[in-house]
Amino acid sequence: MTIKKITPYQILDSRGEPTLQVVMTSDSGKSASFSVPTGASKGKFEAIEKRDGDAPFGGKGVLICLDIINNVISPKFIGYPLDQLQDFDGLLIALDGTKNKENLGSNTLLALSGAYLKLSALENEKPLWQYIAELNKTSPEYPKLFANIVGGGKHAPGLDIQEYMIVPESTSPSVAISTIYDVYHTVQKIMKNLYGPSAMLVGDEGGLAPLGTSSEVILEALSQLNGKMASNFDIALDSAANSFYKDGVYNIENQSIHAAELYKLYQEWNSKFNIFSIEDPFAETDIEGLEILKGMANQEKPFLIIADDYTVTSKIKIDEFQKDGIFDGIIIKPNQVGTFTETFEAISAAKASGAEVVVSHRSGETSDSSIVDLAYGIGAIGIKIGSPARGERVEKYNRLLEIEADLDANQKKAAGSQQAPTGPAPILRDPAPTSQSAPPVSQDMPGAPVSSNNSSPQPVAQFQPPTSPLAQPKAAPTLAI
Repeated sequence: MTIKKITPYQILDSRGEPTLQVVMTSDSGKSASFSVPTGASKGKFEAIEKRDGDAPFGGKGVLICLDIINNVISPKFIGYPLDQLQDFDGLLIALDGTKNKENLGSNTLLALSGAYLKLSALENEKPLWQYIAELNKTSPEYPKLFANIVGGGKHAPGLDIQEYMIVPESTSPSVAISTIYDVYHTVQKIMKNLYGPSAMLVGDEGGLAPLGTSSEVILEALSQLNGKMASNFDIALDSAANSFYKDGVYNIENQSIHAAELYKLYQEWNSKFNIFSIEDPFAETDIEGLEILKGMANQEKPFLIIADDYTVTSKIKIDEFQKDGIFDGIIIKPNQVGTFTETFEAISAAKASGAEVVVSHRSGETSDSSIVDLAYGIGAIGIKIGSPARGERVEKYNRLLEIEADLDANQKKAAGSQQAPTGPAPILRDPAPTSQSAPPVSQDMPGAPVSSNNSSPQPVAQFQPPTSPLAQPKAAPTLAI
């Protein structure tokens, strides 16, 4: 099994901006492709993409990557054996020769690394998730879905917080996706009734992008829906605080506040809405915010603290922060580091530190669904793939359903069933909670906050926007659906 041909393409991502795709063909005639996503909200230590820097596409083209692959990389790797990812990636890294991939570009390296990984799995006649699991000696597990319901920050206009998410308690993909669908479309109706048809517009990741609302309105709506769907869920935030931090202060919802005040605001939201986790609660350059996080290290927290911009899928950065046990979870994004070998090293470092792993998409995505196989294969506690509202995100939801259906079919076949399903797994619903009590919140992650779902939520039809400690929009009409 060797590489016969490497073909690069300039394609468009979900924002309509250029990105790189590589199709790699083996001597057996099999081919695999990998396309590279890109982010809008980035940590300053992410590996550097290679871009043309001149028109067309406002300098964002990747024709320079095609030239590098065709004239520098491809001649060196034709005839190179498959099934040796670590060596393949190591040669790419050495060929680049920099710490941040600035010579060849992280996008160039990742496109090649991803195509090589997928082609190796194909040649071994194994699904990608199984090949990844065997490569890393991990136990595949369904990840919890961190689903973007409402977006803001650099992904959508209006709100400063970047993502308002739900995390279904059920890890069954079909049940979790059913829950996400129901919540997403119900919140869509709520936002339309409160703010008009424009509230149905969506951001880069498919999250609703209502104008004139506030964090507390969104959180109250999500909180009231809990207990009414296929599965109970937790509420999670991605603050992406870099995006609203400037000159030492956080500019959030018409207020300018410091880290201590921002943390107090998070605590207020948690007391009202039982927040499960907050990603990047402070800007990575804010010393005051980092000291607050250090002060909570290795202690039970009111909500889980997850790192993205701080750690940027870098083993070095993860080790640096986790020697003090600062974070409960680590975001993994392969394009932050440039190769899958380095991605696997970051995952191992996160797990070794006691932190959970959450695999994530980027705001500028493609139809490539490899991160789903990655999350399942390495047994990640969670995955972020946006909302079930845009093709490039739906592709990843569908891949999770495919994995579930295939495994269900194999299990039934192994049990001697002659009626193995040929289509997607049916959507099943968890048992409804009784009027006396609701199911407890999942304890899969250490230090998970205690559920506050013991009281029946207010019916959605009676939803009223709450009073926020920060500036609020003008009074909105009562919801009627």
